[in-house]
Amino acid sequence: MPWLNRPQLARRKLLACLALLAALPASVAQVSPAEPIRPPSLVWGALPDGDLYLLVASPRLSKPEVVQLADGTIGPGVGDDRFVTQVWSNVPAPIQLWVTIDPARLRDAGLTLDQALKALDQKLGVSAQPLQGIGIAASWFYPKASRTALSERSDTSLKLPDGRVADPAMWTEVAYRQYPEPWNDWQQVALSLTIHAESDRSSLHDVVIGRLNQLAQKLPADVSILMIPGGPRLKEVDGIFVTLGAEHR
Repeated sequence: MPWLNRPQLARRKLLACLALLAALPASVAQVSPAEPIRPPSLVWGALPDGDLYLLVASPRLSKPEVVQLADGTIGPGVGDDRFVTQVWSNVPAPIQLWVTIDPARLRDAGLTLDQALKALDQKLGVSAQPLQGIGIAASWFYPKASRTALSERSDTSLKLPDGRVADPAMWTEVAYRQYPEPWNDWQQVALSLTIHAESDRSSLHDVVIGRLNQLAQKLPADVSILMIPGGPRLKEVDGIFVTLGAEHR
């Protein structure tokens, strides 16, 4: 075998490498650096229940734009490595029981909104908590309240100074929804937040609303985000939501 100098030896090694690459399958030899990276995805089974959900919606943005905003800005903005350790995007929104107070019927009953909420407090046996989020209409949440307590007859109705009884059935409508009624024609996406197993859940709402407030300036003005708790019953939130309906007259 003739003696090879270094340039000839390098050339033969290069030719051997090219021949090896040519023999590899196309899927290996032709990897494109521009090919998008796919994140891990669930291929079978149910998604894990979230400790908190963020419902994101916009009347102007397209569905892909809302999803991109949720995936690229909101999710990374509320997640971290120690507390909110998982943020799932585009998940099914939990079922919510909404009570809508009709403004016209409330006026006909001679009641104010404060009196209506007090009547619901007594009917449900729990005090209302204002819902938190960004760009949402005034709404309230009654934790652990059930539809049974709302519909059953009882003597706990609020009695007004003039002797009248404030009966919520006279000025409310009840419906199961996955998003607030005004969002019906909006593009929507839901995010599921899961915290570390050993973390203190009592601070979750405060931490997330703080992070959302920091993100608010990065979001379009017409984007709304509603925070709702997770629930144990068939993806149904454990409580009742209340809002003031649109004015029809």
